[in-house]
Amino acid sequence: MSDMDAQSPPNRPVREKLSWGEQRDRRRRRRKAFEEVLGWILVPIILYVIWLLIQEAGGIPPEAIEFFKELVAHGSTALR
Repeated sequence: MSDMDAQSPPNRPVREKLSWGEQRDRRRRRRKAFEEVLGWILVPIILYVIWLLIQEAGGIPPEAIEFFKELVAHGSTALR
């Protein structure tokens, strides 16, 4: 080992320090990406669990189906 190797640290590129606004933007981008991934995983799981609970309870009653069909057909005036 030579004297040069022992004394000089490895050359690393100097990273430019980000301003507080740029740091905030990067954190926000990372958080939004994480929330998107979480949403794509959790929403289908939640919907599947709701579907399983409805099936376990015996399905949707025919009266409820007729009520919702009437709501769709007449819009918001059916509740007045």
